[in-house]
Amino acid sequence: MSVRKAVIPAAGLGTRFLPITKVVPKPMLAVLDKPTIQYIAEELLSVGIDDVTIVVSPGSEIIKDHFGESNELEKRLLADGKLELYSILKDTMKFKVNYCVQKVANGLAGAILCAEPFLNGEPFALLLGDELLWANEGQTPCIKRLVDVYNKTGKSVIAAMEVFGDDVSKYGNIGVREETDGVITVDRIVEKPSLNDALSNYAIIGRYVLSGEVIDMLKKLTPRNNEIYLTDVLDQLAERGDLLASGFEGDRYDVGDKFGFIKANVEFALKSKEIGDLTAEYIKELAKKL
Repeated sequence: MSVRKAVIPAAGLGTRFLPITKVVPKPMLAVLDKPTIQYIAEELLSVGIDDVTIVVSPGSEIIKDHFGESNELEKRLLADGKLELYSILKDTMKFKVNYCVQKVANGLAGAILCAEPFLNGEPFALLLGDELLWANEGQTPCIKRLVDVYNKTGKSVIAAMEVFGDDVSKYGNIGVREETDGVITVDRIVEKPSLNDALSNYAIIGRYVLSGEVIDMLKKLTPRNNEIYLTDVLDQLAERGDLLASGFEGDRYDVGDKFGFIKANVEFALKSKEIGDLTAEYIKELAKKL
């Protein structure tokens, strides 16, 4: 079965970004002129997925408003002849978005289970909101690479990147059974190991394409510390040889971290056709003062 649906968990509290996240959900924080959650949804266009379920926390109406209609603003932009801005506005409404509320903060696996009614047992893409993946011209978007691997093999596949030194302990870590044409067959997964306990230099990042059976596997897990963990299911898949991993092309930005968020804003400004040159000149002048 082809991948037609996607889940974006967006129910985190965003406490690292207080006080702004007291009233603005973290996925609505802007990188340049778009909220991060829109960039993530737009990644799906590379594989033709527009059926998206966003898992939100209670009181996250602002996310629904962003992807919903804005009749008065549309009318005003058309009346003023601001067609380019009208087109930008319409781009926020081109997704079929379902919403479910994660009432209990029980982690990523809990968010996936909230989305179960919309998935109907189908395979799905899972995109985490703290990471932006940017494919440059001529590069294959990360989620397209994963979908292509899933369609070819029928096996769940996760995105991975190489990390070194102390960074190894910041991520889920995979063991490599074999690697062919850039696709890794995973044999084990450990969560944030010490450098001595790491299985490899490959870390899991926030893009996945998962088979429909993952939902039932999550339901069978025994909670640990009142939470169930997606990595436990991924480890089960790995043990039986049904989990793959793939690298990706392009740039990754950790927008869940303050410095990563600043880096994303600076680099997206440099990529901008509108203000890229101005930003470059400003940075050059600023560097002289450092």
